[in-house]
Amino acid sequence: MGRQYADPIFEHEKIRRRRRGPVVVLLLLVILVTAAALVNGFINRQVQLIRQSVTIPSLSSSLEGFKILHISDLHGAGFGHGQAGIEATLRNVRYNAVVISGDSLSADGNDAQLMQLITLLDKSVPVFLVAGDEDPPPILSTPHGSASPKADYIQRAESFGAIYLDAPYELQVGNSILWLCPDTVYDTDVDNARLSIENNRRQLLNDPDSEARSAALRALDYWLERIDRTEEALRKMKSGDFKICVTHVPCSQERLAELRYNDTDGLRNNAKPVSLILAGHLNNGQFRLPLIGPVFVPRALGVYGEDRWFPGDGGLSGLSTLYGISQYISPGLGASSVYSPLSIRFMNPPAVTLITLTSKLVY
Repeated sequence: MGRQYADPIFEHEKIRRRRRGPVVVLLLLVILVTAAALVNGFINRQVQLIRQSVTIPSLSSSLEGFKILHISDLHGAGFGHGQAGIEATLRNVRYNAVVISGDSLSADGNDAQLMQLITLLDKSVPVFLVAGDEDPPPILSTPHGSASPKADYIQRAESFGAIYLDAPYELQVGNSILWLCPDTVYDTDVDNARLSIENNRRQLLNDPDSEARSAALRALDYWLERIDRTEEALRKMKSGDFKICVTHVPCSQERLAELRYNDTDGLRNNAKPVSLILAGHLNNGQFRLPLIGPVFVPRALGVYGEDRWFPGDGGLSGLSTLYGISQYISPGLGASSVYSPLSIRFMNPPAVTLITLTSKLVY
């Protein structure tokens, strides 16, 4: 047989196919990413309402069916003009109180979306607000252009009717008393705290008068007044009162044990046992994949002692009960920069929760 030569037409076609392969793969990848971004954008605009019943066996008849709207981790996110998306979700929803459990402002400290949220809430019910670890400090001891030690966003929230929860707050519900307590109550020894603040105040009074001194004194006076309110509330609390702890960062197993059992804490024991904890902070893992769940939980969130990839869903959101204390962790609304490099909310619908207290077993 003579020597065979490749047909140049077929050779050129093979070369074109080899070159076309990566282009096709890249095009499919672009289409896939674009489709995922569009779907995720749609998901992030749809605020879900989660209905969660919490069984408290010893719940009084006055508190049966009491509803708390729990909102957390807004992170300055907007859901349409004037938070219309949240307003649509809450249309025809009835609740007896609102708890906003922190990380409400955007990364640059913008509070506009929080104020719009507060504005659309039912004006006839109390709205309680605590700060989160990514919010600016709520109380300032340095000059900030105001005669109040409270940060501007706290003052604005109060002007719209919100209550900054810095001490136990008493709600009369029928024949029952419900207390909402910031988590700091369980760490504060009122006598030692007062003594320390008074010592600092005396030292400041010996310093030359200045704007900085005036701001620091206003903050110390605020802390003293807060301790007075806390002490008064703790003295009023009774063992049969219903107590809710409002915190931004969820409580660990060790912390739950502290909140359940009395020890040598003096007045702080009056705020125990806690029946329900409302928390946020974790954003339900923030960046999630279908069928897989959260991709990454950074060590900075305090859930694990190290950065954890594909950690599973345990403890990132929802209701759990330990030592007789129910803890509900909100899935949240926005996205935290702490999740870097996955600092967007992905395949993780934003949600608010309507919590209903009941003495009945719920399956």
